Amino acid sequence: MQPAKRTHIKDKSQAGFSLVETVAAMGILALAAVPLMQLTTQAVGNTAKLESRFLARTVAENVMARSLAEPLQLEAGVEIGSELQMARTYNWTRLTSPPDATGLQSIEVSVVESDDSQVLARLLSLKAAPLVLPKTTDTTQPPNDGGTQG
Repeated sequence: MQPAKRTHIKDKSQAGFSLVETVAAMGILALAAVPLMQLTTQAVGNTAKLESRFLARTVAENVMARSLAEPLQLEAGVEIGSELQMARTYNWTRLTSPPDATGLQSIEVSVVESDDSQVLARLLSLKAAPLVLPKTTDTTQPPNDGGTQG
């Protein structure tokens, strides 16, 4: 008796991907990956712009706070300066109006990044000019001559 010949018949459940199927899957993956990469690039760019606007707003708020905290009336006109925020230089411009009849001054602060001309932040506010009271002489008390009474 001769042993039976075995023939290797591949079971369909163990069959792998063909080369055509693999190339098609890679093509579909590539088509989906390109828009995702573009979206990621745009998101990073938007984040950088938002960070720059946030830092410019911080500079504007700092300049405005110093202006409002000044105890004296601000000089009318334009003042310029620069500040460093997170290793970036921001240039600011403060435009101050003369006080009006009510004693209010208008203050406008604009901020740009040092290498750009686009205004990233702008703040407007009013400041009350300090009241200057007229000097009065008090006649109810005798003048103090520095001497001793006795």
